[in-house]
Amino acid sequence: MKTVDSKTYAKIEQLHWLVGKWENLTELEKSYENWTQKNDSTLLGHSFTLIGTDTVFAERVTLKQLGDEVFFTVIAYQQNDDKPVTFKLSSVEAGIFSFDNPEHDFPTRISYSNPTKDSIHAWIEGYTAGEFQKIDFLFKRSN
Repeated sequence: MKTVDSKTYAKIEQLHWLVGKWENLTELEKSYENWTQKNDSTLLGHSFTLIGTDTVFAERVTLKQLGDEVFFTVIAYQQNDDKPVTFKLSSVEAGIFSFDNPEHDFPTRISYSNPTKDSIHAWIEGYTAGEFQKIDFLFKRSN
């Protein structure tokens, strides 16, 4: 019988703090991000934003460790012809996990951090029309 080394999925295990329900509620909009663990190598995420009762943004994410690499694959509805776009974990520094895809138009980088126990600070960045843009997303753990 083959045994699995507990360190096999050490890189994805560093992201297990994502598992749970997260929210960012303002007067204008309500954003939600929900993460589950599919198996030892894979986390699944779903996020969406509502303005009133209208869903103005929605995406599904698969975070998967394959061998020694971790990939962030996103399908953003009504963007990129609903086709997946994959970003590769490029760095982990000071608790910031950055995923890059220099071939993608925008964003070319997606980053996630856990600045305090019950919060997510995520951001996307890259160039559009020759200008650098960075968009921040802040979530707190919901009950």
